[in-house]
Amino acid sequence: MSLNLDKSAWKRVRLGDVIRRSRSQADPANGDVDRYVGGGHIDGDSLTIERFGDVNDGQMGSTFTYLFQPGQILFVSARPYLRKSGVAVNFSGVVADKTYVLDAVPENGLLQEFLPFVLAADHFIAYATAEATGSMNPRLLWGQMQRYEFDLPPLDEQQRLADLLWALERYRLSIRERAERTWDAAAVVLRHAWEAEHKFAIGVIGECVTGSTPSKANADYWNSEEVPFYTPSEIDGEFIASARQRVSLAGAQVGRMVPKNSVAVACIGGDLGKSAVVTEPGISNQQITSIVGLPADDAALLQAILAHPRGRAALQARETTTIVRKLNKSDLMKVEVPWPADRRTLHAAIRARRIATVGANAEASRLARFRSGLTAEIFGGAK
Repeated sequence: MSLNLDKSAWKRVRLGDVIRRSRSQADPANGDVDRYVGGGHIDGDSLTIERFGDVNDGQMGSTFTYLFQPGQILFVSARPYLRKSGVAVNFSGVVADKTYVLDAVPENGLLQEFLPFVLAADHFIAYATAEATGSMNPRLLWGQMQRYEFDLPPLDEQQRLADLLWALERYRLSIRERAERTWDAAAVVLRHAWEAEHKFAIGVIGECVTGSTPSKANADYWNSEEVPFYTPSEIDGEFIASARQRVSLAGAQVGRMVPKNSVAVACIGGDLGKSAVVTEPGISNQQITSIVGLPADDAALLQAILAHPRGRAALQARETTTIVRKLNKSDLMKVEVPWPADRRTLHAAIRARRIATVGANAEASRLARFRSGLTAEIFGGAK
């Protein structure tokens, strides 16, 4: 799709001439506000900010004093390549000093509805990344941000383009909302399963296998890309999609292979209790115990049961604590979970959840590419 833009009436502007930075402050300790937004609350693929923290949750730093109101745009100046910016649609709160609270200046030619797309465009992100200072935590300073130049359409054309781009964003949010409803439905089914009286020990449901690490001293084991080597850091979500390290076939033979559809459970430290289904046969280190021998539907169901808050609590109730938290294989085998003889309803709920998630992610990726193409046509490609 091409917008067929006539840019003859567009005007070259500096960002600092068409936006204002609000420096209003509030003291959360005085009860002035009850919400804060940190970088972790802002999704890099979203133009709206819907998540926040409670100022009394103990996680907010001392620099969270800059006040924002509904409709203002927040831009996280640290690591701009993460694309942490968006509109706080319907709530107020505070942000830290490295997050800029921004307003467009319509009398200088920029609409508030159009500004989020200026900051989300690849052209601006490339500039911000190149101009950020600092090696450990690069930051786009306010002065440098103001110097960014781009071609700005007249107000009526900005409105037309903003309407189109916001329609895409609303569609993306509606897809996500539909997927979330399937998660809510699955959560109800899982809760009812956990409330049932009859439970079975994991050791009865499948065989438990603890991983082992091939000797690092043997280069023949590691100088290869043949077999995935899984660690707890890769357990993030329902499935382990990839491994950062791989070993040779010889290295895998001295380890303990876990087949596809195994349920990997992290059994040590801060990752204890995290679980995911293995999608590619491989080996793991000794910090993971895998439940093997399950068909695909049962593996996905068991992972969902263990990821449920009741499942995490059941795992943690069996842990031992010395220097670090640990869940031994023998104790994992004793963890009791709901496992009815007829699991068809549970299978259907988890399958529907997975299909909705995969579909939503694929559509979101397609929309992101489409929006990127449109913004590149409007603002130019990456610098």
